[in-house]
Amino acid sequence: MKLLGRDIPARALLARIEERLRVRGLPTSEAAEVPQEGVEPRVDPLSFNLQALEEHSDPTRPMPLHTHRGGVGQLVVVAKWAFRKTCQVLINETLSRQRVFNGHVRDSYAQLSAEVIRLRREVEELRAAQSPATPPPEPPVVPVRPRRPKRLP
Repeated sequence: MKLLGRDIPARALLARIEERLRVRGLPTSEAAEVPQEGVEPRVDPLSFNLQALEEHSDPTRPMPLHTHRGGVGQLVVVAKWAFRKTCQVLINETLSRQRVFNGHVRDSYAQLSAEVIRLRREVEELRAAQSPATPPPEPPVVPVRPRRPKRLP
């Protein structure tokens, strides 16, 4: 289970969800396996998105064939397979410009991600250099006026 790092207690969250389902009379799910060491570490969005762009940048590479239909579903899978086999040349020709564009998007995202990482490192270095020399400025104190009591009729 991937949550937002170790800030959220996974076992307590799952127990609370299960309890709310039981209170509402809904069937609960089977026991969920939560690793003993807690939830997995937070995923870096920059690298995750770059990996996803790399994975799916070629529109001519087919997705796995599957169906959600029962019975006649296997015929649908066979029809999809036959279409792919007979029309792959047309598919490649039609999507060639999209493949080039996706490659440019992927490369641009990689450059921007590298720039963001470099800038984050630079900001951390500047903060580290600034913190021992001068303490951060204190926020200004805003005076709060006392509220007047409401008149009772």
